[in-house]
Amino acid sequence: MKQSAKNVIIKSYKELLNKKSIDKLTVKELCEYCGVNRQTFYNHFTDIMNIFKFIFFEELSVEIAQNRTFETWSAGFLTTMYYLKRNSKMILHVYHSSYWPEASTYIRNLSRALLEEVVDECEKKLNVTLQEADRSFIVNFYIHVFNGLMIDWVSEGMKEEPEKMLERLLIMITGSIPRSVDAFIKK
Repeated sequence: MKQSAKNVIIKSYKELLNKKSIDKLTVKELCEYCGVNRQTFYNHFTDIMNIFKFIFFEELSVEIAQNRTFETWSAGFLTTMYYLKRNSKMILHVYHSSYWPEASTYIRNLSRALLEEVVDECEKKLNVTLQEADRSFIVNFYIHVFNGLMIDWVSEGMKEEPEKMLERLLIMITGSIPRSVDAFIKK
C-alpha cells in the first residue's frame, strides 16, 4: 500500500504541476487532490520540491543511464532534451518559480556526476591522471556549456528541435574533452 500511495502522490503532483506553478502548489492541496493524508505525504517526501527532485532523478536517470560514457554522452544529452520537452509544462512551472535556484543546483549536481564519469573514462582511455584542479575545471566548463544551453532553450520555450541543438553542439565540441584532458596533462 505504501508504494501505491507514493505513486498516487507522484501522479497527482505531475497533474497539478502541469496546470500551475510550483509556487502555488501546497502539500495540503496535493493531499486533498490525491486523497492521502499529510502524514502519508511526509512518509514519502519532505516537501513539494522533494517530489520534483525525485521525479526528475527517477525518470531521467533511467532514460540516460546507458548514455553516461564518453562515447554515448550525446545520446544522453538528446534524451535529456526530449525529457524536458515532453514535460515542458511541468519544467516551465518550476523554471518560472522561486524554486528555480534549488532546481538549477540539483540539475547542475546531476550533470556534475555524469560529466565526471565522462572525464574519468577519457583519462582511462588516454592512460593519464589529471591534477584535481584541472579535472574540476574541465568538468565545470562542460557543466556550464551543457546546462547553459539547456537553460537557455527552456527559457526560450523549447522551440528548437533537440536534434538541431545537438548537431550544433557537436560541431562545437567534438573531440574537445579528450583534447582538453591532453592539453592539461601536457601543461
